[in-house]
Amino acid sequence: MNVFGFRSFPAVALCACLALAGCVSTPQASVAPDAVEVSQTQSDLRSASRQLRDQYREAGWATASGTAAFGQLANMLLNGRQADSARTPVQRYLDVNAPADRDAADIFTALDTDLSTATSLAGTVAVHARTISQGGTVNAATLGDDLDAAEQAIASVARALEFFSAAVDSVADRLDPEHQDSLRARQAQLRVEFERLGEAADGIADRRRSVRNGIFS
Repeated sequence: MNVFGFRSFPAVALCACLALAGCVSTPQASVAPDAVEVSQTQSDLRSASRQLRDQYREAGWATASGTAAFGQLANMLLNGRQADSARTPVQRYLDVNAPADRDAADIFTALDTDLSTATSLAGTVAVHARTISQGGTVNAATLGDDLDAAEQAIASVARALEFFSAAVDSVADRLDPEHQDSLRARQAQLRVEFERLGEAADGIADRRRSVRNGIFS
């Protein structure tokens, strides 16, 4: 059992999650536009990964709390107590989607819709990554870029899991039990896609090693 409350997942996913501790201050470099010819499946994976990362970032779902907390501490040391009033990404999200006067049904709808979107995006990346990991047509020389695309998506989904866990916990007492259960089920679906992504990324890494060892191309 891990910090997210679900079973152990592949090593690649674990490595992505470790970034949440705030030990890495800068993200991985984005996958560069394709400089050489790649298969349609590879192109689809990279496009889906970019779309996921862009949408998660724009929606505010992919902010690592560890990094955010470090930044707030540094800001407080530099600028004094005014930093105490700084709003976290989750708080800013709830300011918009769950203000004090918002009806419980509307709060549920906003969270349910966003969780559904986050899960759908993660599932799309997982499908393309799994195709590559299981022998889909690829330019073998660029499998490293495919692995990068999968790993970056994993990191974003890991942060989104943490984000939505905090958001749902914050409004749970304002929702009826049925809505709470529905949101927990949505979170579970996102966790499933997270694990599928980790498994597919491990498969891509295995395929890349095999290519390097001349086992297959």
